[in-house]
Amino acid sequence: MGFLLASQLQSVRVNTQEDAATAGRLETLQELYNQELDKTEGLERQLAQVQEELALYRLQASEGSLEGEALRAEVEKLELTAGLVEVTGPGVSVILSDSTAANTTGDEANYLIHDSDLLSVVNELRSAGAEAISLNGERLLATSEIRCTGAVVTVNGRRYAAPYVIFAIGDSATLYNALTMRNGVVDILSQWRIQVQVAASDQLTIPKYQGAVEYRYAKGVETVPAQEGGGV
Repeated sequence: MGFLLASQLQSVRVNTQEDAATAGRLETLQELYNQELDKTEGLERQLAQVQEELALYRLQASEGSLEGEALRAEVEKLELTAGLVEVTGPGVSVILSDSTAANTTGDEANYLIHDSDLLSVVNELRSAGAEAISLNGERLLATSEIRCTGAVVTVNGRRYAAPYVIFAIGDSATLYNALTMRNGVVDILSQWRIQVQVAASDQLTIPKYQGAVEYRYAKGVETVPAQEGGGV
């Protein structure tokens, strides 16, 4: 009886320690989640403020003068370049799915889509002149990240699993040929039986960027106008 009682007490002690450790981990994860949530809400408020300012500038620029019209056109161009507006036009759609082939190498990772595969497709599209690109509905900017986080891929801070759908707006024939050419990115992926469907389209719609871009270190360089007369 004494032996059984001692064993029971030891088991309770171990379980209590494990429960305490689990509770500590959960508390830490909750704190990290709250921090990320606060950060996301802050960026969303910043984005809303910037969009309000852009709307104000656009309104002021449309009030009649020739200078105002030029300013409005410049604002629209900058919005387009920054990915702050939804765009539409011809292009290609690309759907990538994990391989369904039997694993003969012993390494399951060879049959799954990785961030490097997606980057290869995106870079090929950019090289072929794509003017706007999205991945699973996320507008891709120069600051957008595409990286593996476990079994999923993180894009613009959000996680996505296969299949991956890429839209690219540009000359549809050029984009299609860039991806499907011999020994191109699609040909290489097909060697691992990664399923890639490429289709040209007359009309695609790519959403605007939903995040906020912050520059903490990079600052614009002010240019000094050159003085006439050539003095030293």
